[in-house]
Amino acid sequence: MNDRNAAVPHNTEDKGWWLRHGEVLETRFVELSKAKLRLDARINPEKKNDSTVPDLIVEGVLADLKTQNTPFFTAGRYGIDPRYAVTFNRKDYERYKRLYPLIVIYFWLDWTQTEWNGNKVDYLGGFFRLPFPVLAQMIDRGAPEHTYKHRLGDTAGNAKSSFIFDVRSFEPLFVAESREAAF
Repeated sequence: MNDRNAAVPHNTEDKGWWLRHGEVLETRFVELSKAKLRLDARINPEKKNDSTVPDLIVEGVLADLKTQNTPFFTAGRYGIDPRYAVTFNRKDYERYKRLYPLIVIYFWLDWTQTEWNGNKVDYLGGFFRLPFPVLAQMIDRGAPEHTYKHRLGDTAGNAKSSFIFDVRSFEPLFVAESREAAF
């Protein structure tokens, strides 16, 4: 594991910590986007005043970053290969649909954990992009949704459910099949 966006063992329910950690990853994503992808990416300047606005502006378009380091190991229950499964929170779907219907979503994958409870996946890393209207259409057409049972009584603002997608249906910007080839 290296320091670029290594999965830090931390309580998944500690939303405040993850928001702060996400800011570090957003800055790193901007750096990598410029260097590796030649994209004009920057942190959304509105974040200085409101931490809840979308993270980025990429190629002049409002964008949000979803960073995932752990595969959804049980995605096979939903007919999706865990190696390629990504999640998108229902609460983000509802918020973007209401406030940011033309936003673009970027997924940054770096499977720092490839084994859990006897389930194994091969490493996958990369940057993937999908315009929110396409993602919303996939949801409206019945994308599988997973409910987090341990969050049903959550009061910290954590998502109670997420939609599950196969990232191979997104636009790949950079894909690494091994850690050595990643970022």
